[in-house]
Amino acid sequence: MRKIILIIGLLLALLLTACGPSNPEADSDSSQSYKSGSKIPVDENVYVITGEVIGPVNDVTRQVEPSKGSLSGPSCYGSSGCYGGTTGSFTGPIEAGKGFVRLRIQSAKPSTDLAPTGDVTILKTSDTKVTALLPGDVVSLKCRRQYENVAAVKDNESFNADEVAAWELDYCRLATPVIQVK
Repeated sequence: MRKIILIIGLLLALLLTACGPSNPEADSDSSQSYKSGSKIPVDENVYVITGEVIGPVNDVTRQVEPSKGSLSGPSCYGSSGCYGGTTGSFTGPIEAGKGFVRLRIQSAKPSTDLAPTGDVTILKTSDTKVTALLPGDVVSLKCRRQYENVAAVKDNESFNADEVAAWELDYCRLATPVIQVK
């Protein structure tokens, strides 16, 4: 009986290992989609990108739905009169985006074609401290090389990862809060 339980446990462990994490499914920026089960490539490396900030740091914040709110008029109590003016508040869902840094590359470790030495590249950041950087600052950021695919143009479109590939340096964070000022 012990051997049977041991064998079942071993088979279960092998099955769970075989069904481990898989690459994410391909998504699309359009209303059309790629065939179900289409998987994107994943680069698990962390890249340390060092360079000089050569422009203002930007971030994206956009309102993604119309505002909603309410107004209320003055309060009136019988013969006592009315008190207060019209007040109200309106709010709308806001999507805070990522920061963008234009960087003249001094080094990239490990090396990547997205950050060749001497070239200018745009990094997407998820670190709010990056918005404090100024042109001329020399910084090191740790980034992921992220796969993004071009949108599908018809539903259930075939997916060829190489044809629709658009790699970028994303999820960048300052490697250290210490910066060099040029």
